[in-house]
Amino acid sequence: MRIFSLILFSLFISCSHTKKYSQPREGVQQYSYYDVSGKFVLIREHKTEKNKLITRTLLSDNESGTSKVLEKSITVTELGTVQSQAGRLQVSRPLASDFTVWLEGKKYQSTMRLSEKEKKLIVELNSPEEKWNGLSKYSFPKGKFFCFFSQIPDCLHHNSLLKKALEGKQKGISFHIVWDNYPYIQDQLNGVGLKPFSYAVLKFEDFDKKNLKYIVEVDGQSVLYHFSPSFDLIRMLWISQGITVVPPGEEINSEEQ
Repeated sequence: MRIFSLILFSLFISCSHTKKYSQPREGVQQYSYYDVSGKFVLIREHKTEKNKLITRTLLSDNESGTSKVLEKSITVTELGTVQSQAGRLQVSRPLASDFTVWLEGKKYQSTMRLSEKEKKLIVELNSPEEKWNGLSKYSFPKGKFFCFFSQIPDCLHHNSLLKKALEGKQKGISFHIVWDNYPYIQDQLNGVGLKPFSYAVLKFEDFDKKNLKYIVEVDGQSVLYHFSPSFDLIRMLWISQGITVVPPGEEINSEEQ
């Protein structure tokens, strides 16, 4: 991570770039998804509707996106504001998710929903394995911001966390990741998703030409997100897990694999 030596220069750059930023476009975006097993197609769709942020993802094994589906998810988050000492603060709360993955040809499903009465996350599992079946309840950790893993780019924007990190008001902005792919992520990735919630920190790293580079630190690992000036997701790199998400047709180098 590069540290600017001149504070005034850093502030000037941050302010001049911030003024140009607009809203990310809603709709469907397609990416190339690389991991240790090969190349796949990732389709993301997000929209806001009646103060709700809705994100859909689909991972498939060919470039048409219509062949064999490997993973799919839908996440729904409620957007709102609360009063704080500094004024109205934008917040969001995860309402529901539905994640499905096919492992060795077998279907594994995890559905989550917020119980407002109990103030808990209700997780229901359906899978071929006895250990991953049934209903469980989890208490929310203390915190202001919660983002489903599949919804991180959209959630960070709608909570104004990307803008706050860019403006340098805080060196690191804390939030919690809700692993909508819990608990099956434990079989897919290393060292993450052992519980439905993980504490995370967002940091602005640098400018890449006109684009923005951020880091999300979680469970001792770093996930890099690159955004356009309008906060559209361009690419994601999770080097420790061997995962790279890039625009279609963009080649990745050996350091990203």
